[in-house]
Amino acid sequence: MAAPNTKQGGRAFSLFSVVTFPNDECTTTMDPTMRGLCITSEECTDQGGTASGNCASGFGVCCFTIVTDPGTITNNVTYIQNEGFPTAVLGVAPVVLTPRAFPIEGGANICQVRFDFEAPTVLAGPLLGGLAVAVVGGTCDNDQITVTQTSTGGIGNGFENLCGVLTGQHIYVENDGANPAATLNINTDASILARTWKILVRTIECDSPSKAPGGCLQYHTGASGNFQSFNNGANGALIDNLIYSICIRREKGMCSYTVREARSAAGAVDAFQVGSVPFAAAGVADGLRGLLACNVAMGGAWLVIPNAQVQDPEYCGGLLTQTSLEIAASPVTGTGPIRVVTLPANQGLVGTGFDLVYSQTACN
Repeated sequence: MAAPNTKQGGRAFSLFSVVTFPNDECTTTMDPTMRGLCITSEECTDQGGTASGNCASGFGVCCFTIVTDPGTITNNVTYIQNEGFPTAVLGVAPVVLTPRAFPIEGGANICQVRFDFEAPTVLAGPLLGGLAVAVVGGTCDNDQITVTQTSTGGIGNGFENLCGVLTGQHIYVENDGANPAATLNINTDASILARTWKILVRTIECDSPSKAPGGCLQYHTGASGNFQSFNNGANGALIDNLIYSICIRREKGMCSYTVREARSAAGAVDAFQVGSVPFAAAGVADGLRGLLACNVAMGGAWLVIPNAQVQDPEYCGGLLTQTSLEIAASPVTGTGPIRVVTLPANQGLVGTGFDLVYSQTACN
């Protein structure tokens, strides 16, 4: 058989070809709520991950990583869980104060890190031992989740620490090319309390479409959605000393949004209790607006929902209302990032917090 004529424009064909595919996020087959990264099976093994299902038309596997011991997070899309999750820990003596540091590998192409606190993530709350007792609280004196950085740009928000019930929450942390990009610290104290945590860590490249605008601690996408205060719920409390922005991506053709209370059924947890003084019963004029009212009468906690047509767009009290002293909740229109402010004087009373839904409005 004659060999191919390569001197007269003939082609030599290889029996092998290199298949490339994007390393996108994927859903694992073992648990449809868990995320992984689409890479080759060899890469997954080398990274110490676990393959769960195929992706990229069978050329890749959905690879996820779970860590329980403190140490550097080197893989994108990694879960930090307590040992034995979903079984709770630290509910039986002896319990000792334990710091846990998880540095997140960064680099010049990593501009943000996103942390998702997945169900259930429960630590001791800002009140004594996480219990709903009538003491001055609001500060995370028991357990703490903090973020430290080597970046010179800082987090971009007045975020110091979090605690309590964080299920379903997320935060974005800025990075200016430093390595590590950030360090997540999970510190539990010596109190006996059943705790669980499951936190999904994602590193976001500078040119990624999933990158949040700068200065947004939380970033929501979609024409409608829901956002809550940290440590929300019947026995929750607003955490003191937070100043951060909740950003909503403007969808095509949309120019504004409306925000309203998420829960209104009789007997349900109140969806808007923002401030450090007791609130009136249902049907009593209870919503307040304006910096003076929220900083003085309500003890230093409010939401800023910006709108060029509204002076003093600070909202607080026991109802979210368009104007002060209404007896029923009403939707509020906004046009930019929502700012959450809780001052040290807030005191974090049990039952305070917010649970709100937004809906984007088309341009006229």
